Amino acid sequence: MIARLRISGEDGCVSQTPIKLRHLPHLRTRRLGQLGGLIRPGAHSSPLVALGKRFVADPPGFPTMLITHEMDDVREVFTNHEDFSIGQLMSRLSSHDMVFGKETLIFLEGEDHRRERKLYSPPFQNKALKSYEELMIEVVERELPKWPIGEPIEFLQAGYDLAIGVLLGVVFGDVAAERSGRLKDAVNAWFHEIESRGFLAVTLLTPFLGGFTPPYPPLARAQAEVDEVIIEEITARRAANEDGTDRKDVLTRYINTDLDQHDDAGLARSMRGILLGAYETTAITLGWIATMLAAHPEAMAELDAAVDSGDEARLDTYLDAVVAETMRLRPVSPFTGRIAIRDTVINGVEIPKGTIVIVPILLIHESESLYPDPLTFRPERFLDKRPDGHTWLTFGAGPHRCLGAQFALAEARILFRAIIEKRRIDPIPGPMEPARRYHTGLSPAYNARITLRHR
Repeated sequence: MIARLRISGEDGCVSQTPIKLRHLPHLRTRRLGQLGGLIRPGAHSSPLVALGKRFVADPPGFPTMLITHEMDDVREVFTNHEDFSIGQLMSRLSSHDMVFGKETLIFLEGEDHRRERKLYSPPFQNKALKSYEELMIEVVERELPKWPIGEPIEFLQAGYDLAIGVLLGVVFGDVAAERSGRLKDAVNAWFHEIESRGFLAVTLLTPFLGGFTPPYPPLARAQAEVDEVIIEEITARRAANEDGTDRKDVLTRYINTDLDQHDDAGLARSMRGILLGAYETTAITLGWIATMLAAHPEAMAELDAAVDSGDEARLDTYLDAVVAETMRLRPVSPFTGRIAIRDTVINGVEIPKGTIVIVPILLIHESESLYPDPLTFRPERFLDKRPDGHTWLTFGAGPHRCLGAQFALAEARILFRAIIEKRRIDPIPGPMEPARRYHTGLSPAYNARITLRHR
C-alpha cells in the first residue's frame, strides 16, 4: 500500500495522506541481529523478507532506519540528492571523513559535487580506458610467473598484487625508482593501519558517538607519509615543466586540467582516495571471479572455447558477462543508503529529517522478478543486454554512482583476459566457496582458493 486513503470534504473526495513510519512494519529489537541476513548470499531467504518490501528498525544509539527494496523507493532515494545525502550518512555511521577527508567527492553535494565530478571523471571514462590496457597486461605478465601451477593458490592475494600494480601505474605512471619504492611502502603502511584492530575499534565507536571519530594518530601519520611522497611527485613534475603529452597517468591528467587549481595537499588527498577506493574492491572482485569460474566449469569451458577460437571480441563479450554476473551475486558492498537531510516524502511514505534509508543491494540482486533463477550463476543473462543501472546496483546509482565504475569493469575484463589466455582454472567439485563479512562487504571465506594450469 503506497498511501492511506482518507475521505474528506462534503463531496466525499478521496485524497492521499502519506504513510508515517510508525505505521510500517517494525523490526523488534531482539530481532535486529537478523539484519545481517540481508547482506549475505541467500538474502532472499531471510525471515525479514516476510515483513514486506519496507520495514523500520530502531537500533539502540542509531537514528531510525527505513529498510526498503521497493524499487520506486530505491530510485527516488538515489536520484533525489536535494533531500538525501550519502556523504552525511558516511560521516554519521563511519570514519570515511577521517580516511578520505571531508573535501573529497563523496562528501560534496549539489553544484559543488557536479563541478568536481566533472573535473575528476575524464581519466575513468571510455576515451581514457584504452590507454591503460597495455599497462594492465604488463602487470599480469609480471605477476603470472609467481603463481604456482597444479597446486592451490589463494587468488585473493594475487588480486591484491594485481590491484596495487595497476593502481600505482594508472594513477602515477612512471615515477623515479627511489620515490616509487617510498610510495609503495607508504601506501602499504597506510593500508595496514586501515586494516588494524586499533582503527577498527575507533571506527566501531563512530556511530555511537553521533558521527564523531576519535583521533587515531597511527593512521594520521601513515596518511601524512603517503601525501608527502605524492606532493614531492607533483612538485617534481611541475619543476620538469612536463606538458603531459606522452603521459597518460591520472595524476598528470589532473595536473594539466582545472584540478591543478587545487592546492597540492588537496590533490594528494584525492590521489590517495582513488587508491583506497579501488584497491580492496578490485582485489575482492578478482577473487570472486576466479572463485565463480572454479565453481562453474561450464563458464570456464565457454572462455576456453573463446580463447581457442582466437576471437577476442567473443572472449571479451563473455568476460564482460562473467564480470557483471559475478558482481550481481557478490557485490563488494551488499548494501548502501542515504540519510534524509530534511523532511520529505518518497513514494507515499513520510521520511522525517535524520532518517536513514537502507537499500539492501543483495536482496534486490536476488529478486526472482528481476533476475529469474537468481541464485544461479548464469553469465548469459548479460550477453544480450548491459546491466540495468536501476536494478544492478553494484556501483550504486544516481549522482553519486561510483566514479570508477567503467574503469572497474574494463579492468576486470582486461586482467582476466590476460590471465586465461595463458592459464586455465581447474574446476572445484562440491559447494562453492562461501562468503565472509569483511568490513561492510563480502569476501571469499578461504581467500579464493583455486588451482591453475598452463594453457
